[in-house]
Amino acid sequence: MSAAGLTDVWDAPDDADDLDAAEDRDAAARAEAAGHTRGRRVLVIPDGLAERPGPLGTTLSSVKPMALNAVARRGAVRRVATTPEGLQPGSEVGLPTLLGWAPTGVVSRGRIDAAAHGLDEPRGAVVHRVDVRHDDGRPWPELAPSALTLLRGLDEALHVEHLSAHRFLVWGHRTPTLPRRLDLDDLGSAHGVAGTHDPDDLPRFQLWPDGIEPPPILDEDTVVVCAPRSTMAGVARLMGAATVHPAGATGRPGTSVAAKARAAVSLLRDGIHTVVVHVGSPDEAAHARDPQAKRLEMQKIDRDLIAPLAAVVLDLGATLAIVPDHGTDPRTGEHLADPVPGVLWGPGVRSSGPDRVTEEAVAQAPVVSSPWRMD
Repeated sequence: MSAAGLTDVWDAPDDADDLDAAEDRDAAARAEAAGHTRGRRVLVIPDGLAERPGPLGTTLSSVKPMALNAVARRGAVRRVATTPEGLQPGSEVGLPTLLGWAPTGVVSRGRIDAAAHGLDEPRGAVVHRVDVRHDDGRPWPELAPSALTLLRGLDEALHVEHLSAHRFLVWGHRTPTLPRRLDLDDLGSAHGVAGTHDPDDLPRFQLWPDGIEPPPILDEDTVVVCAPRSTMAGVARLMGAATVHPAGATGRPGTSVAAKARAAVSLLRDGIHTVVVHVGSPDEAAHARDPQAKRLEMQKIDRDLIAPLAAVVLDLGATLAIVPDHGTDPRTGEHLADPVPGVLWGPGVRSSGPDRVTEEAVAQAPVVSSPWRMD
């Protein structure tokens, strides 16, 4: 097998449009990956798990995950920078960063979603993800049929795809001018959508900007276990990794974390060099403003994913890293750009740092740029 896989973060070119420089950097990332191979490894990414400490604590401090903290007592606990300076936090930034590519500009969520859904946008097209939301930012999927009607009426030259729930993809020759909020509210009301015509909760569209996309610096020796048609699936495909989608993996609260664990264990035992397991449910629970649901998802991740993986990692002499891609406040749904708590455990990793993985415990810990570089 080749040694390409998750790499330490490298400095991307200052000018994202300089294709020659970008290709040179991609080649350097592959070469660096080849030089850092030290056996099998697995990266667990609980999406949006981190939070900002406050009077009510955080999900990690309230749950007190037994398996995660057992790993912490034996491994290196640090803070990991997953959002490069100047960029907005989100999975389109944090996931590629954890997989070895540090964005230097706005990352196109639309191009990632297109890859996740197997859609090929025309060369030179402007590609946007568009969401329909409540005034406070919560998703409003019940308005999707009304939103689709309005978006398709914008311009015959624009292509509109309904991806799922509140999410759409729009591409064409220009950035669309979104329909008026009042028109969405009126059409939703005509379609019988509950909650419309509320002056304190006028529905709105969210336009995700187009931008750069992650480069293909990985290969089939990196396998990502994730929900189908998820942001993680799109990032993995653009970066060249293989993907596995176990039955029951949805990316939402209630997802089968145990199925992802079984898939990851099988891949490790089959000799795959780097296995990445992504769990989107903590982030989805936080966006639903449901702290209790987020805590329940973390309990499942600890019991059904981290515990069995830790046992197999120990048996195989592999390396385990556990790092969220960003933080998400479950009270506001806001993404957080702060460095996230992370742990690395395996052969040659010296036990250091706090003995538990919480935001409070790592407040004074060093900040590193890669899940694999903890010292």
